[in-house]
Amino acid sequence: MDNITSQPAHLRLAIATGVSSSQLSALLALQRAQEPEVRIAFFEVAGDELLDGLREGRYDVGVSLQGSSDPAIQTQPLWNEHMAVAMPLRFPLLDQASLTIADLQDYPIFRWRAETCSSLDHRLLSRPPADPQKPQYVTSFEMMALWVSAGYGVGLSAQSRIKHAHGWGVSMRPLDDGPYEIVTHLHRPQGQANSVSERLERRALQIAKSVAS
Repeated sequence: MDNITSQPAHLRLAIATGVSSSQLSALLALQRAQEPEVRIAFFEVAGDELLDGLREGRYDVGVSLQGSSDPAIQTQPLWNEHMAVAMPLRFPLLDQASLTIADLQDYPIFRWRAETCSSLDHRLLSRPPADPQKPQYVTSFEMMALWVSAGYGVGLSAQSRIKHAHGWGVSMRPLDDGPYEIVTHLHRPQGQANSVSERLERRALQIAKSVAS
């Protein structure tokens, strides 16, 4: 346990929509176990709002799928996760162990915008203009799973999310023409000494190391 000698503190933590929940849950559980006296205020925000809030002093730490080159923001990549294909439990491509984007050309493709993956989105948007199956964007992973399980097309999302949705009637196949990955970043205002934020970052890197090993 960290050697904490300061008075009880608080932390304003902004979390962008789309961040993978399993590693974040492990981080927050570790934070709570090691510093239960720290009060955490959570803010669920869009990625751009998160960075603006850090610049303006509204948040102490942010976690998002966006990188940042702003010198006012200190950005640390944490963990990454591969994207995969979500498909109905009865589907013509289920006999294939893995898939490529080209394999999906005959099917509607659903994407959740918050789950930012620039390489994948660039690949989808570079498909031939005559291709009728342009990505259809949805407001949540749950909405994507609804359309997929009902047989209206396939979805592209993080592997862990698709695996957890198996009980909803959704199956998963890896994408092997990538890499297509989402990367979770931790952001802090540059140059501001905040020991609580620094300790949270150390724990986040500890979780990231355990995921990579």
